[in-house]
Amino acid sequence: MQRPMLSSKPVMILFFFVLAVTITQPIIHPFQVANAQSSGQSQYFTEFAWDYGGSHWDWNLSIPAALYEGYAEVPDSVRTQYGLTDFGVFTSTYDSYMQTLASLLNASATQSGYGRYDEVNFVLAFVQSIPYKTDNASTPYQDYPRFPVETLVDDVGDCKSHSILFATLMLILGYDTVFINPPNHLAVGILGNNLPGSYFTFSGKTYYYCETTGTGFTIGELPSQFNNITAGVYSIDQSEQYIPNLQENSLSGPTPFPLYSATPTFNPNPLASSSPTMGGPTIQPDRPMSLNLISAEPVLFILIIFAIAVSITAAIMSTNKSKQKPIPNQTLASAPNNATPANSNMEINKFCIFCGSSNKSIAVYCEKCGKKIG
Repeated sequence: MQRPMLSSKPVMILFFFVLAVTITQPIIHPFQVANAQSSGQSQYFTEFAWDYGGSHWDWNLSIPAALYEGYAEVPDSVRTQYGLTDFGVFTSTYDSYMQTLASLLNASATQSGYGRYDEVNFVLAFVQSIPYKTDNASTPYQDYPRFPVETLVDDVGDCKSHSILFATLMLILGYDTVFINPPNHLAVGILGNNLPGSYFTFSGKTYYYCETTGTGFTIGELPSQFNNITAGVYSIDQSEQYIPNLQENSLSGPTPFPLYSATPTFNPNPLASSSPTMGGPTIQPDRPMSLNLISAEPVLFILIIFAIAVSITAAIMSTNKSKQKPIPNQTLASAPNNATPANSNMEINKFCIFCGSSNKSIAVYCEKCGKKIG
């Protein structure tokens, strides 16, 4: 009788090999850094949409591919050498593209009638609109701080990337800015006076907390998990920032937007005490490593579960089939059976203990010596 296909040893080996490759695919081929366009493009186009003060904005930014690639060529091994005290290397205040973006945001805020307080919240809402994702979910690396242009093109980032982008824009717009480091998190502080909300002091100055990865947070609004905590505060050294090695005139760069010559301070604003216009603030928590495959590759996860189920079913079926195979014709030793034979006249020898003769099963006396045998 022909065996079922899944019971064939070569086919089973091939099946489990395919299953192993499917399960290990995220390890063999790790996540690639997300970007808005495929390679070979001269421009990357990324859409942004955000709300503030009851108004809505939709922007489509065109970003030179050469500029993005100039930052992307910095390897992860170099990026992770810098601690928070040296995170100024990731700011891009000297980048003409980032200066122009800050200029556009400033112009939009001015046209909307926003003062300095609302301008910061407006830019903060823009940065918060960029999707949050941990580095190990969006790149092949456990830790991958992005440069601002990378965050714009990839349209994704964790708390470090969001905070670097927001700090860059604030520094270009002339605000005294620092990094604030609650436990396992990074945010930004903006110098202010007499504002409502949470603040941290550094070098005798007051910096109001700005959450960059949630939605709806405004200046001074601290996520509840950070209430009554101690956070590190770090100055930003713009002179150490990385500048891409681009060929001269390789970019049709915009006219650089000049830096403010003075650092402004906030004045109390009557709108500061109002609740966020986009509903309650929410913060994006870090996702456990075990959920990355489910959230990032749901189809692959379903296929893996299906493949595991099929393999278990095939193994069970193969085992059942093997149990049902007929026993080959051969002499086997029978186990002792105390049951009464169906035929009572069945010839079973009864041995005499006195002379060793064999007698019929019904014999009471030995047919040879005559002694009683049972």
